[in-house]
Amino acid sequence: MCRSKAEGGRRCRGRTGRGSSVAVDGIGDSAPPGPSARSWRSREAVLQPAQKQLGDLFDAAVNRAPVDSVAALRAAAVADVADQVADAITATLEAHGCPRVSWQSHLLCGALAAVAQAMKTGEDLAKTAVTKGVRTALAACGTPRLAAGLAGRAATDTLLKLTPVRHWEDVRRAVQLLAVSTCPNVADHPEVQQYCLRPLASEMLSAAIQDELAESLPGDRSLSTR
Repeated sequence: MCRSKAEGGRRCRGRTGRGSSVAVDGIGDSAPPGPSARSWRSREAVLQPAQKQLGDLFDAAVNRAPVDSVAALRAAAVADVADQVADAITATLEAHGCPRVSWQSHLLCGALAAVAQAMKTGEDLAKTAVTKGVRTALAACGTPRLAAGLAGRAATDTLLKLTPVRHWEDVRRAVQLLAVSTCPNVADHPEVQQYCLRPLASEMLSAAIQDELAESLPGDRSLSTR
């Protein structure tokens, strides 16, 4: 049985993740619209389906086979970069005395959220920004300074080495999707909400979930002006 990265395993390839039937030609494609009738729910109850919908989109990009279009090829490529950035972080931590059993629950998704936020600086400044962002996020979870710094460098090296030409923003979106899909509880993780879920919401979530998010996450105009 394949396990998610949050559970210490790799995602399955060649099948749709988490039982989803979602198929995408590109990571940026919009999700199918939700039902028109809405029932307003608690903040956590709204965030859970939002997380699942974004996770299903990421899985669909990773597991798309066979690749039958340029858009599908691009989606698979950028999803794989995000996956390998996560692998670089986890492998470096484990190699430098930080086994998984010692990790806080939000360690990996927090590091990925930091990568996504740092990528806003652009490719020219990414080397410094990503390394610093990952180091800070990991240190906040109790990771020793040396291991945190090395993991930050590993994430940066992997990102810059593997990112397809002209697809910087696509990779950033894939990192955001991976952070959301691996987070154990988005409702308890403000960095993942702010740097990953909110930026993705208006372009990728169904209209019904966007409306509920706008109600449960006040102050975010991007979710209320469609």
